Amino acid sequence: MSVKIRLIQHADLPAVIALQDRCYSDALYEPPALLSQRLASAPQSCWLVEAADGELLAYLFSYPALLGKVTVLASPFAVAQKPELLYLHDMAVSDQARGQGVARALLMQAKQYAAELGLSTLALVAVQGSVPYWQKQGFVIQPPLNAAAEAALKSYTGERAQYMLWCVQ
Repeated sequence: MSVKIRLIQHADLPAVIALQDRCYSDALYEPPALLSQRLASAPQSCWLVEAADGELLAYLFSYPALLGKVTVLASPFAVAQKPELLYLHDMAVSDQARGQGVARALLMQAKQYAAELGLSTLALVAVQGSVPYWQKQGFVIQPPLNAAAEAALKSYTGERAQYMLWCVQ
């Protein structure tokens, strides 16, 4: 499968939103205006994977953040001025692209970008039973966080959300 990774552009948002709708439960819905705002706040760390014909296969929204700072579901990114890590907020892969390595390619893109920023850590909140996948990618569940982070995790209602970290070995 021939694919291309590139930065998400504003014109890509309708396709991104359609993919989000197919991949996430209603409990994880985040409105189009919020995705547009997130893209505007962190345009250099939001990527998509497209097929040779331009079809959207996957996307990743991420941003420079602080250790232990968890984004509340459906809230704007808080891009850190002095980041400690790259936070992977939202990754979705289309059904037809699953098992084709596109998620791994996006993860490698994020790791490369983090390294360019001088960051050696990635963080995310695992939802929809994705903890085993992220563990296979080298992420580790973190122990209880501060009260604000714990409250943010609870915003992912019914998801048993887990804060996870990956660090350069």
